[in-house]
Amino acid sequence: MKSLFATLALALAISSAHAGFSSDVPVTIDNENNLAYGNMVSARFSDNSEELIGCGVRNYAFSDGYEYSWGFCQARIDAETSKICSTTNPALLDKMSNINDFSYISFGWDENDECTNVGFSTQSQYIPEFKDKKEKQNK
Repeated sequence: MKSLFATLALALAISSAHAGFSSDVPVTIDNENNLAYGNMVSARFSDNSEELIGCGVRNYAFSDGYEYSWGFCQARIDAETSKICSTTNPALLDKMSNINDFSYISFGWDENDECTNVGFSTQSQYIPEFKDKKEKQNK
């Protein structure tokens, strides 16, 4: 599993070195390593209408002063291939709350479908390529 994380980190580092580069990272669900990852833009604009990835947080405040928060991450490739994990861990909830539009997201889970890690990267290469920078500079 460490080699998978190292490979992903290297791929991200290489892709960020190219100015104006747009990175297509389709949703991947790796059940062997309990890891899902992908780029929100790639999922949204995929030809596959079922593909998605994201995380969410729900916060509840009750009249007696009790507060409760939980979060989840989900990835889906198609009707047969999907994963959802959830958590009440404050550190993971904080990470889930800070995911932005156009993020690359990764998350992991344990045998109880409890989220064990959440990562995201919001960088320019994850924004859809509407117009090439070189094309814009030539005008």
